Amino acid sequence: MLFVICKILHVVGNVLWLGGGAASAFAFVLLAHEDAAVRRSAARALRTLTMRLVSPAFITSIVAGLVMLLTFWSELYAKAPWMHVKITVGLIAAAFSGVLSGKLRRAANGDEVSASSVRLAGAILVLSGLVNVIMVYTRLGQH
Repeated sequence: MLFVICKILHVVGNVLWLGGGAASAFAFVLLAHEDAAVRRSAARALRTLTMRLVSPAFITSIVAGLVMLLTFWSELYAKAPWMHVKITVGLIAAAFSGVLSGKLRRAANGDEVSASSVRLAGAILVLSGLVNVIMVYTRLGQH
């Protein structure tokens, strides 16, 4: 039962974290060519979204994933080479989630932020989600 609850929390957390982060990034990119006041307002709203939805979803995903990992160490991690890739990609996504949060904070404070850097952060979040789904469904390297 614990495994099922954690798996649900992990998947929902991932969808809200990666999807919400990517949506925030791409929304900011769409508004990057507007005047400074619009960009700043959009960045504030998107920063609020990331702090109230994306960040808690990230924490939920990580905690649920760690509970599954530690509780089912020998069944889940020790014998699953694909899990090493999945965790590595998740760490990369966490780093770019932090980059996105920092860029939105800077933009909300009125600093100039490159739309291409925010686009890259959003693309990495989408790509990491896709790679992790592929890892889970194909379980590459597991016999």
